[in-house]
Amino acid sequence: MSTQKKQDPRALRSKRMIKEAVVELLIENPDISKLTVQKISQRAELNRATFYLHYVDINDLLKQLVYDIFDDLTLEISPILQIDNLNDEERLITFLDYFYKHRKLFAVLFAHPGFKKKLHMLLKDSIVVKRVSGRTVAKEITLSMDILASSILGIIMWWLKDGVHFSSEYIAQQIIELYR
Repeated sequence: MSTQKKQDPRALRSKRMIKEAVVELLIENPDISKLTVQKISQRAELNRATFYLHYVDINDLLKQLVYDIFDDLTLEISPILQIDNLNDEERLITFLDYFYKHRKLFAVLFAHPGFKKKLHMLLKDSIVVKRVSGRTVAKEITLSMDILASSILGIIMWWLKDGVHFSSEYIAQQIIELYR
């Protein structure tokens, strides 16, 4: 039997509205120092008390937002790594599609070193899972997981900043070619 309480739908809605508001504000102006509880509350069409009901301050909100993004990304990646009938290119395209879908937010978040470091670790962990599962080609792999994760992260960051006119399929093909 679960002892966890069900969250109030109104609280979930308020949190979602606050997070959407902060994302919109950050996309308009990526300077986090310009964020205020008042601006976030006004954009969410909620009052400041509602903000403080759910979050201690803006940093707490941003931390929760980043946790949500990584939870989402992990949920997107995990099943892809487990499916045997998908080839590497299809897995990579699905992964890249997630970034493309949220490209405006990622473009803002990439400016923060902590976010990039956590994303690097997620990529590295995914590479480890893939290699351990035995899906890699039998030949010796000479690239370290850190180098591979860093280069994929760099490609994604470039793509979202300067190369969005390229499709996720094209970027996936280029990444695969790079590591052949």
